[in-house]
Amino acid sequence: MSVAHPSSAILWNYRHLWAALGIVFLVQMTLFPCLCEVGMAKVKLALSFDALIAIRLVAAKRVGETGRGWIIYAILIWASPLWIESLSLLVHGPH
Repeated sequence: MSVAHPSSAILWNYRHLWAALGIVFLVQMTLFPCLCEVGMAKVKLALSFDALIAIRLVAAKRVGETGRGWIIYAILIWASPLWIESLSLLVHGPH
């Protein structure tokens, strides 16, 4: 069994993750807001999710994360408008 050298470790694609977070943030703030309680709940959930992901990305950068774990975060980010909307429908019902 060969041992990978630190220089051959797969680095996280932070540029992709930050770009995705920025694009999805704009999508979330365009689609979710409305002047009702449900719309504001979706916005609060989206902002909380974005803040948690941003904190995780900063922490990963500081400790020098390697591997393919960044792909999970990319999927979570890109799919967040769908699962936030689905969660809102589940909790609040259609409005």
